[in-house]
Amino acid sequence: MSEIKRLSERVKLIEGENLGRYPFSHSLLIEDEITALIDPASNFACLQGLAQSGKVNVIILSHYHEDHFWYSYLFPRAEIWMPETDAPALDTLDCLLDAYGLTGPWREDWRKLMLDKFHYEQRPKSRLFKDGDKISLGKTEFEVLHTPGHTQGHSCFLFPDQSVMFLADIDLTRFGPWYGDVGSDIDDFIRSIRRVAGVECGSFVVSHEQPLYRGNIRKEAEAYLRVIEERDEKLRQILARPCTAEDVINARIIYRKPREPKSFFDFGEWALMSKHVARMLKRGEAIQTGDKYRLR
Repeated sequence: MSEIKRLSERVKLIEGENLGRYPFSHSLLIEDEITALIDPASNFACLQGLAQSGKVNVIILSHYHEDHFWYSYLFPRAEIWMPETDAPALDTLDCLLDAYGLTGPWREDWRKLMLDKFHYEQRPKSRLFKDGDKISLGKTEFEVLHTPGHTQGHSCFLFPDQSVMFLADIDLTRFGPWYGDVGSDIDDFIRSIRRVAGVECGSFVVSHEQPLYRGNIRKEAEAYLRVIEERDEKLRQILARPCTAEDVINARIIYRKPREPKSFFDFGEWALMSKHVARMLKRGEAIQTGDKYRLR
């Protein structure tokens, strides 16, 4: 399993396929009295081997997204631990689709995707955690940092004695932050990024693309934050004249060009940009007249 890298005595990184780009993500494996696997959506062959070994006792989810729970179905006997704020989204498939804000034909396309590709299944949650909880796996303890914005319950995990921190979808990629769910919030995300950037740690593991950062991540965090402002500035240019939601989608601020499947990418485009529009309306920077938006 060359994709598995040891980060410390008891913590290993399992790199995701295709550099952990969606629909994959990087995972952490903690081997202790309790063997725990964080966000099992990395590498099918590696995770299948772990499943066959029967060693994994617990699946820990940083949040409810499909590119983090994907291969949980390989571990039917493992307990599921996750943030208590995000847990209701995985109670049923309809709860998950509601959390995404999916309606109309988009909703049915995503329902099929969740079942056919991501093997969504209802699973009991054995443990729910919140900010500040310290959880022992034996000799290894980690602290939960509630870092909302991506989802309401999105959480990072600090392993102080291993000098490792798992940042999940505060992923520091050039693409930038994702905040497209009903409970997502741009300002919460900004606060969460700044919180983790202030943590001193030897190794930071993220969910997508470059998996591992050593030492201080303040520079990467600032570049990540700038993407939010760049999206705002592009939206301001568009809203110099009255625009509908469809106009904003067709500007392709997020994905830069039309992509297929349309139901996936058009939904994602508006899911993110609608947060920018709502933020500008709340600030009084923009106004809405009928179905059109423009700068004040």
